[in-house]
Amino acid sequence: MASTPFWGFQPMPAIAIPWDPDLFQIGAFRFTWHSLFSVLGILAGMWISRRLGRRTTISDDQVITLALWAVGGGIVAARFLFVIDNLDLFSSDWSRVFAVNDGGITVWGAPLGGGLALALAAWWMKLDVRSGLDIGAPGLILGMGIGRIGDLINGEHHALATELPWAVYYTHANAIGQTTPVHPATTYEMLGDFAIFGIAMWLASRYIGRLYIFWTVLAGYGAMRLGLQFLRIDQPEHLWGLQQSQIIGVLVLLAFAAWVVDKLRIRMTTPAEPPQRVATKRTGR
Repeated sequence: MASTPFWGFQPMPAIAIPWDPDLFQIGAFRFTWHSLFSVLGILAGMWISRRLGRRTTISDDQVITLALWAVGGGIVAARFLFVIDNLDLFSSDWSRVFAVNDGGITVWGAPLGGGLALALAAWWMKLDVRSGLDIGAPGLILGMGIGRIGDLINGEHHALATELPWAVYYTHANAIGQTTPVHPATTYEMLGDFAIFGIAMWLASRYIGRLYIFWTVLAGYGAMRLGLQFLRIDQPEHLWGLQQSQIIGVLVLLAFAAWVVDKLRIRMTTPAEPPQRVATKRTGR
């Protein structure tokens, strides 16, 4: 007899995902839904960062250059983190490390590797690094959210089973997703990415150049991944039973806390400027 959820109703039908994860294939080259939405996410992120750059002294061309460095650094770091977490998949053939199109990246590489590459490029170009990071962060989280649409379609990130009405399962013969109803964990992350993007854009209307935007995006994503990763079952567990993405999230949150403490220390130790006296004109009675 089927189990009854705690709210007392029989489970509703889950959502079937019927699509082939591959859009097309030419020889050994496969172009997937994930690839399509990754490209769309990169383009959307670059467009947003270019618009924000116009509120600074960074030109459109310089924003594009910074974005290209961020994309390159993000891809390299994302692949590196995946390889480190799955060494057994590559130990018999290390040339597979470079077969990125076959899949296998860790999304944390985008903010970490992309942010580092952007900061180094901004420093090399003699631009304000803080402004560069602040205009890049909203585009980054928007692009990551759009990219997660491709993850929903291809289903490569496996999650825990659930009877919730928005559970998903995969029906195509080539699908790599689960065939029984599971949490759409990457869709939860997509919605979280878009929420963080909204907060980042609100901050961008006021605080570009102070790193508030960059740290809000990084810490927000870290906290979200720390929680949502408990629904995922596609990564090996490490320290304290945490997965790699959760460990990185904890480290990012600790770095964020240190940054906040440092900002508070500076504010508390900086003497306040005395109020300026305003000259007044005496009038007789």
